[in-house]
Amino acid sequence: MNSSSRIESLDVARAIALFGVVVMNYHAYLNGAESMYPAQPSIWERMFNPLTGPLTTRFAATFVLIAGIGVSLFTHRARKSNNRAEIQHARIVLLRRGILLYLLGYFVQWIWPGTILFYYGAYFIIAAAVFAWSSRHLMYLCVASIVAAAGLSWWRANQLLDGNDTRWLSPSPNTPRNLLIRTFVDYTHPVFPWIAFFIAGIVLGRHIHQLKEIRLRLMFAAILLMLATHAANFVFIPRYPGSDRDVLLAKLVSTQPLDRGILFSLGTLATAVVAFCFVSLVVERASRTIALRLPVQVFARVGRMTLSVYLLHVVFFNLLVHQLHWVKATGLDTALILSLSFYVVALFLANEWNKRFEQGPAERAYRAFGG
Repeated sequence: MNSSSRIESLDVARAIALFGVVVMNYHAYLNGAESMYPAQPSIWERMFNPLTGPLTTRFAATFVLIAGIGVSLFTHRARKSNNRAEIQHARIVLLRRGILLYLLGYFVQWIWPGTILFYYGAYFIIAAAVFAWSSRHLMYLCVASIVAAAGLSWWRANQLLDGNDTRWLSPSPNTPRNLLIRTFVDYTHPVFPWIAFFIAGIVLGRHIHQLKEIRLRLMFAAILLMLATHAANFVFIPRYPGSDRDVLLAKLVSTQPLDRGILFSLGTLATAVVAFCFVSLVVERASRTIALRLPVQVFARVGRMTLSVYLLHVVFFNLLVHQLHWVKATGLDTALILSLSFYVVALFLANEWNKRFEQGPAERAYRAFGG
């Protein structure tokens, strides 16, 4: 998809979601355990807590949802044609891109543990197999992924209570077997349940050109789902778990990312849908105002180069923090300043590069390999 045919709201939403990912990453990597377990957390430290805060995983989930929309747009013609050769070509392209991201992510995670890249590659590989399915069957896959993640989380909690060790499901990804386990069930963005956000994006992408007509209803339904998940958590979670049954119930109705309960998956998906719809509405209104066209274009250019910018944020952090030692772990404020500094640099570089070369360097290599 060239720049003239791109949907601007998707690029802007990508750019904003990536900034949120940078903030959360920088806070966690810079401040370590202090970011996750502060002794006397302020309201801001609670909000930006990488483990339990209301912002954790939401930016990444929005990014994954938008990636699914992009896959839907890319495969639209092949799917509609019902031509075996076109479907096979789209499948090969997605498979090659997924393999490239998976391999790239494997190497990046050695210097940036928790990277989403190899998970992202897995989502593309799975999308290559299922993109031509009907929307109904794709939604079945979403539900199955969410239920599987919750069931596994419940099983592990049950095994722990029985004194059985399940740490083999949380290995260091230093072998192909361990990497595969991590890809599907462990750490930050495993396929179960994260593929649900990607597949939901594919389904949403099939209706993207009717977004104006369905946006408000979609936002209203997603907001209701968000409220319902938090209400269910508030009503059913045991306040002082005192029995094994309470511990298991707390795991099932948790809204925390690492618990991967059904309420977490539904609430996070709803948040991502609301965020995307809101950004698309703002971009649509801003595009009608001459004074706001420039900011929209600036963010859209970053959104076209998110793979390059993502890799750059890893280099930027390691250079300033680990090599030059210009930045020390002094709290959330430092992480926010570092994030904002990076994003200003990224805005300038991405816009200058995009105006001259259109595709980012990583995007160019990605397309050259993936097609």
